[in-house]
Amino acid sequence: MLGKLLKHEFKHSARYVMAIYACTAAVLVVMAVALLIKMTWLSVAASVILYFAGLLVVIMTLVAVIKNFYDSLYTNQGYLSFTLPVKCSTLLVSKVLVSFVWIIASVVALALIYLVIFLNARAQSNGELGSILEILRDSGLLDMLPSGAMIAKALVYFALILLLTVLTFVGFVYFSVTLANTRPLQKHPKLFGFLIFFGSYAITNSIGAKLTYSLPLSVTVTETGVKLALTSMERSDAMLAFGIGGTIFMALVALGMLFATGWIMEHKVNIK
Repeated sequence: MLGKLLKHEFKHSARYVMAIYACTAAVLVVMAVALLIKMTWLSVAASVILYFAGLLVVIMTLVAVIKNFYDSLYTNQGYLSFTLPVKCSTLLVSKVLVSFVWIIASVVALALIYLVIFLNARAQSNGELGSILEILRDSGLLDMLPSGAMIAKALVYFALILLLTVLTFVGFVYFSVTLANTRPLQKHPKLFGFLIFFGSYAITNSIGAKLTYSLPLSVTVTETGVKLALTSMERSDAMLAFGIGGTIFMALVALGMLFATGWIMEHKVNIK
């Protein structure tokens, strides 16, 4: 049943996010045409539009995740959703997994869009970028860049932190929207959802910020590479140190919120 729910959820949520992807693809086509016909001003204009489109892809995806969750459970559609022969926990899991996919896809799209902008700028530079790289190479600055293995390991840590960050966002949003649709708060669900989200996030984030600096768990960058160290950010003697205790704490709180969301959906939620 989870598979059917996932299939339906992807089809239902796609309409919220595919429009912005289609617009971005259209701008990419314009950029490609501009490069082929060597129309510099059009290529530059497309790059500027793409820059903002990349940000818009992420923002609109986050908005779509919230809207899809609210519309499918706490509007008229909620009657159908809650009468399906599945547990509320299964319904919630399907929405969490689909949200993860869309948000991660938007971040990847943002990275690819900015890569395209860089490559377009390189193509428009007419060799100027190559001259700059030669100057950097002669100065020895390029030798200071990390190795491929170090970059790969850093990307792995970045991916893990990104997953925890997405979990945090989804957990806080789903909990806030669900709690705001219980009987005591449902007269103004959007207002209370907003207040619950930012209030709980602000309190949790203040604790997480302290843990980021003080908890003995960080990703460090040294001359020998990138590694996970049992050293706090404030006491680390590495070249760079990024505390991740706060990120893990926030994700654990969000995970607890998702469990609470499932319980509220099962016992307390009130469909208007």
